[in-house]
Amino acid sequence: MSALTPDCDPDMAHCGQPWQGKGSRGSGILSAVVLVALLGLSLVVVTKDVVADAFDFVAVPVGLLAAVALSRRVARLATRGASAVAARVPTVAVRRSQPVG
Repeated sequence: MSALTPDCDPDMAHCGQPWQGKGSRGSGILSAVVLVALLGLSLVVVTKDVVADAFDFVAVPVGLLAAVALSRRVARLATRGASAVAARVPTVAVRRSQPVG
C-alpha cells in the first residue's frame, strides 16, 4: 500500500490507514491550519515582491489547491451541520385517509 491514500491529510497527520478513521484528536485542525498557512504564503508571494517572479509559477497552483481543499472542508462541515440540525427538527406525522373497503 502506498503512503498516500485518498484519505491523507496534507500535513500527513493521518495517512495510510483509512479503515481506522481519523488519527489523533485535532489532526483535522492541524491540517486546516497548514492549508491556511500555505494559502496565505502563496498569496504573499504572488502579491508582494518578496521573492523573484519565478516563484509565482509555483505559488499560484499551490494556493489554488489549498483554496480548493479548504473550500471542500467548509462544504463538508456545512453539510454535516445541516444534517445535524435537520436531525433535531421535530417531524410532523402525516395521516392519510384510507379508502373504505
